[in-house]
Amino acid sequence: MKKMSPKPVLFMMIVTILFTGVLATINEVTAERIELNEEAAEQRSFLFVVDVSTDDLTAEEVNQLFNEIFEEREVSGRLIYEASIDGDLIGYVYPMVDNAVWGEIRGIIGIDINFETILGVDFLSHNETPGLGGRIDEEEFKEQFRGLDLTEIQDANFVDYSREDIDAISGATGTSNAVRRIINEHLDEFFTEVKGDL
Repeated sequence: MKKMSPKPVLFMMIVTILFTGVLATINEVTAERIELNEEAAEQRSFLFVVDVSTDDLTAEEVNQLFNEIFEEREVSGRLIYEASIDGDLIGYVYPMVDNAVWGEIRGIIGIDINFETILGVDFLSHNETPGLGGRIDEEEFKEQFRGLDLTEIQDANFVDYSREDIDAISGATGTSNAVRRIINEHLDEFFTEVKGDL
């Protein structure tokens, strides 16, 4: 009977150890950069909500701009972000978290300082179907909320797809309805539980 050579096993062990070491080193070297980029992606969303462009800005520049504009506060037991540009308070950004069709949607909504219009809306994370409900990430969908008048709203129905200026996503009724519900519920919460303490 022929004896098996230990060389292939030894070779595989060496290759495995070598590649594991390389991957661990790459992970260690890039961990800080990855964290900075993830943080910058979320900060870009906040800046988008208050209509501040981040085109061509590095992650470090986005971080600096975010820190200049936003101040985190707790009001009525809720986290909000005050947004100021050139020292002038322009509004508030309020986090939104709730379930949609395929899981949780995390987003933010900006309300102007006079509580009359939506500054903007963005979604930080979701599990909606790409090409259908995932289209909530498209600028065209998000931009339709910017400047939306909140002064003549009744029964906390701030977003209503029957309005001429707001369209649901075609083929994604469940996600569209979830987004409408989430925005309406969080705006109602903001107006009833937070606004009075600002």
